[in-house]
This record gives sequence, structure tokens and C-alpha cells, in this order.
Amino acid sequence: MIFIATLDDVAISLGGESDRQWVKDFGTSDKSQAVYELAAWLDSLGLNLTVTVKPN
Repeated sequence: MIFIATLDDVAISLGGESDRQWVKDFGTSDKSQAVYELAAWLDSLGLNLTVTVKPN
């Protein structure tokens, strides 16, 4: 999946081995709280998750 590969690239660039493990675990999880976990992880790396309305 491209999304997980992208998260792995972020982990390689900004994080460490534990971040790469987090991405691996995240990619195999099926949790209703996944988006919140993703936002928290990105925040720990100094990034944020933004969702915007697509213009018509």
C-alpha cells in the first residue's frame, strides 16, 4: 500500500527504528482509533494531519 510506504519513508527521515516498527504495526492493525493514533504519531515527529474540503 502506497500510504504505508509513505509513512515508512517519514519514519526513516524523521524518526527512528521504533517509528518504523510503529508504521509496520499500524499497517496491519484494524482499529477504529487508527486516525487518532496516526495524528498522535505525526505530532510526535513535529508534523500534523490536515483534512480539507475538496473544492467543486
